[in-house]
Amino acid sequence: MERNANAYSELFYHCIQVLNEYDHSISEETFLEQYFQDNKVPNEAFVSTILLDCIRHSTLLKTVTDIFYATDGINIRKSEQNIYKIIAYLIFYQLDSVGFKLLRGFIDSVQLNRVHQFLKFLIDDEHLQAIQKECMKLYEQEYIDEKIGRVIKTYLPDLRAILLDLSDAVEGRTAPRPVPEPTKSKPFNLTAPKARMVPIPKIIPKIDKARTVPKTTYELPRDHVELEKIREDNHRRGLNKLDQTRALHHHFLQTDKSSKTQSKISKIMQEREKNYRFDHFRANPPPKPEANKIPVKLNIATILKESQLYKKQEDDVRRRLMDFEAGGKDAQEFTQWQQTMQKQDYDDQMTTIERKRLEGKMSYEEAILARQRLTEENRRLAEELKRQTREAIEEHVKEKVKDEQRMKQLIDEVVSGRENAKLSQQKLQQYKADFVKQYKEEHKQMMKQALEDVSNSEMIESGRKACRLGG
Repeated sequence: MERNANAYSELFYHCIQVLNEYDHSISEETFLEQYFQDNKVPNEAFVSTILLDCIRHSTLLKTVTDIFYATDGINIRKSEQNIYKIIAYLIFYQLDSVGFKLLRGFIDSVQLNRVHQFLKFLIDDEHLQAIQKECMKLYEQEYIDEKIGRVIKTYLPDLRAILLDLSDAVEGRTAPRPVPEPTKSKPFNLTAPKARMVPIPKIIPKIDKARTVPKTTYELPRDHVELEKIREDNHRRGLNKLDQTRALHHHFLQTDKSSKTQSKISKIMQEREKNYRFDHFRANPPPKPEANKIPVKLNIATILKESQLYKKQEDDVRRRLMDFEAGGKDAQEFTQWQQTMQKQDYDDQMTTIERKRLEGKMSYEEAILARQRLTEENRRLAEELKRQTREAIEEHVKEKVKDEQRMKQLIDEVVSGRENAKLSQQKLQQYKADFVKQYKEEHKQMMKQALEDVSNSEMIESGRKACRLGG
């Protein structure tokens, strides 16, 4: 590492060396003890803190340096990445405690143009957003806002001032830049508020004395007392009836009919049998019932069952009396009303069923009539269609007969025309043959006449020549 001599260059050099030489095969404490024995370090505690914190926050620092080397630090050597890790660590984690004096001393210890590029990279908004986006994959939002967003926003003017100084040093400008004076706030010229007046308390009106609670409030109402008396009278009357019922003989439990009833029943049966007439055979009369009943010895189970039956009947009577005491009524009226309503419902139901049956029958008859009408209409349409078809067939036959007659007439005309054409052709051929024959004869006569004329002219010419010669 090329370094400039100042008060912090030695300390910064040892911070970088411990990061370069540390091997993860041994613990940090062992490595630091061995390093401090071999080298003279001005501030061992600070160097130990730098090593331990850079190892603990290595993921975030590595993310920052990777983005720096991928964007602005393409031409910077990778072997110097620990320098930028320490500067990033001081800015993000230790700037509140160490201040800008130590940071300026560390920055002045290395080449200014490279640190200038790194500070310019850290202050740029786009690069900060990229760093926060990558760190969000590893850390929570609150941690990123605290360590990166808050620090940059808080110390952004100071970091820009350091960046301007580095720019001047890199470009060779020695004149200091004018630092604007900070804006001083003036207090507001506000008028003092007036003291509020104490309000006059309102007169509290006196409340009238409440009336005493009447005695009737804690007493039962008169209607309730009268109902209680009526209930007690009914209960007492029911108990009397129950005692009277218990005193009665249990003759209503006997299921055997009396002798008088049996004699009347036998007379009625005999009168009915007299009216019956069976001629094919005569039935034997039924055996007479025994007059004396055979006594049956009751066992313990039968006696218990009979006593249980009596007890059940007594309970039924007691429950009925208690119902009467409570104001209940006889179930006969309800039964009669229920039967009336059931009969009425049954009549309504039967009326509805009959109405539906009649409606169904009417709809069935209407369907039959509609079907008959449809059948008649179809039959009428079929007959009409047959009639139209018959007429069309007759018309077609007539037209066909006419066409056949016309075609026959045309055929006859064509045949007669062909015969006339043959006769005309024969006449023409005969005329041509006669014409040729006549032409040949005339030509022959003309040739003969011409030969005769030629021979006559030759004879005349020869005679003339002879005359000329003779003369």
